[in-house]
Amino acid sequence: MADNSLSSARPLGVLGSKLLERRDLVGPRDRTDFFKFSLKRSSDVNFQLSNLQANADLLLLNRSGKAIARSQKGGKQAEQITRQLQSGTYYVQVSGRGSKSTRYKLAGSTTAGGGGSGGSGGNGTRSNPFDLGTLNGGSVARSRDTAGTSDAENKFYKFRLGQISDLSIALSQVSGGGTMRLYNDTNRNGVLDFSESTIDSGDGSVSSNRPISAVFPSTETYFLQVVRDFSASTMQYDITFNTTQVPGNIPTDPGSEPTTAFNLGSLSKGGRLEAKDYVGRVDENDLYRFTLNETGRVTFGKADVAGDINTNVTIYQDKNNNNILDSGESIGSLIGANGSVDLQAGVYYVLANQSNVSNTAYSLSISS
Repeated sequence: MADNSLSSARPLGVLGSKLLERRDLVGPRDRTDFFKFSLKRSSDVNFQLSNLQANADLLLLNRSGKAIARSQKGGKQAEQITRQLQSGTYYVQVSGRGSKSTRYKLAGSTTAGGGGSGGSGGNGTRSNPFDLGTLNGGSVARSRDTAGTSDAENKFYKFRLGQISDLSIALSQVSGGGTMRLYNDTNRNGVLDFSESTIDSGDGSVSSNRPISAVFPSTETYFLQVVRDFSASTMQYDITFNTTQVPGNIPTDPGSEPTTAFNLGSLSKGGRLEAKDYVGRVDENDLYRFTLNETGRVTFGKADVAGDINTNVTIYQDKNNNNILDSGESIGSLIGANGSVDLQAGVYYVLANQSNVSNTAYSLSISS
């Protein structure tokens, strides 16, 4: 169990084109293994988790331990992460799920990347979009791009967010007119598939501009498609991607059920727990677990830090211990910015959720 924290992660060294393989086991007694690697240059990184006998997840973490990509399929399915990364230090996390142990094979390698922060690799097609790399605050712009009406003539852009971010994408200096469509890579295969749905949209013309403006998490790969209006004979434009970071403090995306809830730890009298993350169109539910060490009055607080308002917060206790939050197990919902309730010592769950048409960066606090 010497590799179950970032500080004791097993070193993989400098990741390169030569395939690296490691084999080990995770389960109830050793839930998580961490591996550390570095990159000398911007690269496309690929990790595969295979040979599973039970469910296990694969996560890619930045140097501070925040998840920047994940593969979480069910059962014994192999997991895979492909992501373009800048030079630096990163971690891979293998986490067992459920009550069964499983052996696994972890394999990783790189290919040279063409993007990077503010970069412009790619040629703007669906299969090879302009790659803007990771947006870490500030602006990234391109000038005098063109778009047509057919998919082959549309322009495509690819990017990631370094943190939860308030994102704005705007067209300017437009001749003709067109529409922007924003997608996230829902199946995490690194490609904008025709089956993936739009998560936001905007447009621009000679006389008006409606930017895309919303808060989104750093867990996704995003694609932008620019389509010329049929009524316009041409479309040439400048485009600006602007991000304002709203950092969270949760290293992995909280699940939506008790077995995958993020554990905030124990709460004693005079103590305080805090969670900062995102809920919305990309991820509607965040579920947290905490243990109250002694009977007493507990105060819950929430703030919508950026984006839409009215994040819903509900407190539960799994009274029948069936790992399902039944409708009758709700203790109550938070009305307003804060509220207090007397609770017995025990394990509780807090659900933060937002509708699929809203996007919010929130802060949740629990104090006793």
